[in-house]
Amino acid sequence: MTSTALMAEIAEQSQPTKAKQRVPRFELGKSDASYPERLLSFEGPPPVIYGLGNEGALDRGVAIIGARNATPYGKRAAKLVASWAADLGLVVYSGGARGCDQAAHQGALEAGGTTVAVMGCGADIVYPSRSGKLLDQVAAQGAVVSQYPWQTPPMKYRFRERNRLIAALSDLVIVVEARLPSGTLSTVQHALEMGVQVAAVPGSIFCLEAAAPNRLISEGALPISCREDLSLACDFMTSRPNAPLIQDELALFDDASLDGRLLGALRSNPALPGELSTDLECSLEEVLETLGMLEIQGKVLRFPDGRYGSS
Repeated sequence: MTSTALMAEIAEQSQPTKAKQRVPRFELGKSDASYPERLLSFEGPPPVIYGLGNEGALDRGVAIIGARNATPYGKRAAKLVASWAADLGLVVYSGGARGCDQAAHQGALEAGGTTVAVMGCGADIVYPSRSGKLLDQVAAQGAVVSQYPWQTPPMKYRFRERNRLIAALSDLVIVVEARLPSGTLSTVQHALEMGVQVAAVPGSIFCLEAAAPNRLISEGALPISCREDLSLACDFMTSRPNAPLIQDELALFDDASLDGRLLGALRSNPALPGELSTDLECSLEEVLETLGMLEIQGKVLRFPDGRYGSS
């Protein structure tokens, strides 16, 4: 996400809601037993971590991060990779932002795993303002944490500092979607400086949101395209046996019908109706009619720029 877009989002929600105290609060100093030991090995660890939920949730795990303006593919991929991580017994760290971050939290929650939202404001501030229900669920099943004192409002620079904490808490940072340039890459930079492994979910070369992860893979990041990839990347983090690979969860539909071909194409990359008509060698009328039916069924979404994507 560009700094301009981030500033606009902060301005739009300049009066974030204070969280209701539905779960226990905690404050961890560097001498406390529950303070994450790995943070102490990095330069300048936060003197105090403020949190809601379970202070024991700050265990070894993976960070799953990506664009706020994520495509349906990006959200689905973030959710799926998070469920794989939860199945492996790993904590899923992310930033609580809309898009890929929230999808990662949801994936871990639905898989019955532990997830931790690392905030760019006080842990008792609901930000984004419509995220109260999700953050309550995260705190109940893991923790919402911050390096900033209670009631600290969100500010642009705090998100970059928050990204450093996400990288420091994680043994592996996975980028799902991000454009170039992107604020998401600050987390990657922090990870590389700390010696934390970086991985990425590959995307279509025609999708701007896939530019950053594809670039990272070309530069040596581990590609995560199936459960087995994640399991192999995390072998050093867990002694649990690898879970069986779930086939075809990110694969294209193998369906010769037009709706199946459209869904397969849209899972690969969001596209305009005219582009789909050309690529699938069928009339624009057929494409529009089928897209309309799939949209009613909730299988595709229409973006503001006219593109369609898999839901």
